[in-house]
Amino acid sequence: MPEIIWKQGAENDLLQIFAHLEDYSEGAGERLVRKLDLTLENLKIHPEIAPVFESTVRRLVIGSTGYGLFYSVETRGLIVHALIHLSKNPETIREKIRRLLRLD
Repeated sequence: MPEIIWKQGAENDLLQIFAHLEDYSEGAGERLVRKLDLTLENLKIHPEIAPVFESTVRRLVIGSTGYGLFYSVETRGLIVHALIHLSKNPETIREKIRRLLRLD
């Protein structure tokens, strides 16, 4: 099974989202993390399950949370680039992914 490697920016995304959810409702951050863990376990088995979003980056929706996991499949493992709420403007999300990949 491939290793999951979180880039620093993606870790920061998760920490900020967790804090925001916990401020909103105690336990909400924990629920997201549990759903994310289940999603990552499934992703290890089926790494190419999500459609390509931009270049080599795929977008996987995390259950009914509204968040998308943006990752790429590489020989060293599954690289998580970002965790973003999908209510944001799709072009804003695309620009962020391009910046992370240095495509712009």
